[in-house]
Amino acid sequence: MTERPYLMLVVEDEPAIREGVLGALKKWGEKQPDIWQFIAAASGPEGLEIARSRPVDFMICDIRLPGMSGIDMLEKLRREHCETPAILLTGYAEFEYARKALSLGVVNYLLKPVDQVQLIEAVEAALEKEKIGSRRSREADAAARRHETIRHALALIAERLKDPDFTLKELADRVHLHPNYLSTLFREVTGMTFSDYLTRQRLNMAKRLLLCTDKKNYAIAEETGFSTARYFIKVFRDFEGVTPKEFRAGRHPGASSGDEDRRGAKGGR
Repeated sequence: MTERPYLMLVVEDEPAIREGVLGALKKWGEKQPDIWQFIAAASGPEGLEIARSRPVDFMICDIRLPGMSGIDMLEKLRREHCETPAILLTGYAEFEYARKALSLGVVNYLLKPVDQVQLIEAVEAALEKEKIGSRRSREADAAARRHETIRHALALIAERLKDPDFTLKELADRVHLHPNYLSTLFREVTGMTFSDYLTRQRLNMAKRLLLCTDKKNYAIAEETGFSTARYFIKVFRDFEGVTPKEFRAGRHPGASSGDEDRRGAKGGR
């Protein structure tokens, strides 16, 4: 899998300051091409959604933001187990308030208007402190965490195959990730969407029941998490190219003489 660049998020509602910070960061990033990408948000809710939907490695955010303060945004992310380090931008009157943010993983705070030299020095010091920048080790650790998360998710799916109401949101709650991020991560690791994987696993179980039992479609649908027999038959035909009845009779791609012999032996007992 191709290693992704590190992602730095800037959350600032004042356009001039936002563009100034982004410009300074991009110029700094040119010294190490393909290592960093930069993205910006103009409000607390927008920044929160970005941080929930993709892996952000570092944040720079203002305290005062429309819709949600920078402190509130960080608190929500910490409750969702997002520990991304951050630098806060603050006005002089908010200086003491900013100091309290250190408990939220804020590694530094800068007074506005932001001096670009101080900004870069603060960013470099924070990255060194947080050990961000050693691409190989960080990407290896991140990949291991991603795969462990998905292994856990697959085990939970196996436990809930029979439940027709099982959803991506419920799975995301169980593994403590935002549904959008889990959806992206799931496809990245497995090569399939959550929905396709869940359906494939249910169909694999259904095929075993079709070949090894005499159960009717409604019973198989109930045992494999399909809401109705009609829906089960439709999905089976869409994915397999034949109906469950045709599959059981052996008219399906990949049927072997061994399959036929086993079905004949089963019928002869």
